[in-house]
Amino acid sequence: MAPVYAMVIPTEKVGLVRLTFQDDGALARISLRAEAVLGASSGESGSRPSKAPSVAAVRRWLQDYMVGAAGDFPGPWSNPGRTDFAQRVYAVVAAVPAGKTMSYGEVAAAAGSSGASRAVGTAMGRNPIPLVVP
Repeated sequence: MAPVYAMVIPTEKVGLVRLTFQDDGALARISLRAEAVLGASSGESGSRPSKAPSVAAVRRWLQDYMVGAAGDFPGPWSNPGRTDFAQRVYAVVAAVPAGKTMSYGEVAAAAGSSGASRAVGTAMGRNPIPLVVP
């Protein structure tokens, strides 16, 4: 599914954050420092799908996230992995509790591919939703 709706929200810590959503309301991509990368300005574009979270809900979540107090993302999202390996990696990383860390080697082992730490790094470098799957 192609993205159909976007919102751009200003934050104090990283500047503008752009979130794009699919037509079913699921989060498709988060772009940090959107003004530098996309030339974006705050606001919305497209028509918000009914299941996508409101700008106010995402703004609250981002504010909480920036101070380490965020809960789950306020709307639907799906595992962004395009391969079985990437899906396993993102599932492992998404389950890491806030404030905890795992090395790429630990993630690889937990994803069932010990020794694949470089591949974990590649998958994480391609992660389109970095605040939801940190």
